[in-house]
Formats: sequence, C-alpha cells, structure tokens
Amino acid sequence: MELLQINHIFLYIILAFVVSNLPFIGRYVSIVNTMIHENGHALAALLLNGKVYSIKLFHNTSGEAVTGQKGWFSSVVISYAGYTFSSITVYVCFMLISKGQSLFILYGFVFLAVLNLLLWIRNVYGALWLITFIMMCGWIIYSDKTEVQIFLAYFLSSILLTQSVSSALQIFMISLIRRKAAGDATSLASYTKIPAVLWGFLFFLQAIYVAIISIKDHFYS
Repeated sequence: MELLQINHIFLYIILAFVVSNLPFIGRYVSIVNTMIHENGHALAALLLNGKVYSIKLFHNTSGEAVTGQKGWFSSVVISYAGYTFSSITVYVCFMLISKGQSLFILYGFVFLAVLNLLLWIRNVYGALWLITFIMMCGWIIYSDKTEVQIFLAYFLSSILLTQSVSSALQIFMISLIRRKAAGDATSLASYTKIPAVLWGFLFFLQAIYVAIISIKDHFYS
C-alpha cells in the first residue's frame, strides 16, 4: 500500500501524462475527459430545461454534444459548462480519494458511461469505447482487489486532471491563431462578443487553478 500513499500523487499525474501521450492507448484513456466534458454541456442543458439530442465521442479525443435550448443565457451557460464541468469533476475525484472513497469514483464513471450509452451516444466508436470502459471498470469493481481499485481511481482522476488542463491549453492556443475554430471559445465569442482568446484563457486559467487546489487540498485534507 505504500505506493498508494498520498505523497505519491505526483507519480500518478506523471504516469497519466505519459500514458495519455502514447499512441492508441493514450487516445483511449483521454476519452474519459471527453466524456466528462460533453456531459457538462448535457447537464447544463437539462438543468436549464433544454434537451440533449446526442453525444458523440471520436477516436481523436474530440467530442460533440447536440443540445436544444432557448435563449441567449442558456446558450452561454451550456457552451461554458464543458471545460468547467471537467474541472469540477477533477476536484470532486481528488476530494473523494483524500477521504478514502476511491470506489465511489469508479462507480461514478461507470454510472455516467452507462447513462451515455443508454440515452445519448450516437456513434459507433463512442458506443464501443463506452462498452469497453464499462467492462474494464466493472471487472475491477467486482474483483474486490482494493489495491487495483485504488490504483485505477488515482489513475483515472490523474488522467482527468492532466487532460482538463491540456485540452484547455489547446483551445487557448487555437483561439490565439484561429479564433473561428476554437470550439466552445468560438461559440461563446459569438454569443457574447467577447473575443474567443479571452474565453480560451479563462478555460485554461480555471483548469490550472482547480488542478492546483485539488492537489493542495489532497495533501492537507
């Protein structure tokens, strides 16, 4: 159990960063963040009395959530919710780990994956990814091997942390050079007339901030 002590969290973050940049497997594990991101859009739409028509997860780690909403305010909140929900989930995951509730993280990921598979996913790759992800997490949950469960909870949380930061940085960099191709930042710019680069910077800033406080609180909890 020593390897799983709290002071080894940076080893998991480094491992997550390295693995997420490997061919094939890196893209596979990074889809975890894509799923959370797109569910942020979906959750915001539902909370604002909108609709979720479909979610797609792609092999290049991009995703797409098609929602229906009414009004300017709803459009802004839904566009803003993706990166924000990823950051919030990072904080919740590390809070649960610090409280010794690693298994709840795995249950949470499985719940979201099943929900997406049953209700929203609309492309073959996304469905196959969800099925294999559910099978992997389910097998580890019911294997009753505590060390493996803790390892997977740490690893998935670290993947989410590194990807939430790197994807926010990527959208910020894109907004600097191609403001009309910067995804959510571009959408928010069209709704608010605030430049996409400022939205991109905000996404990156909040991702960095939440990552720092997640790690800090993890140490001092």
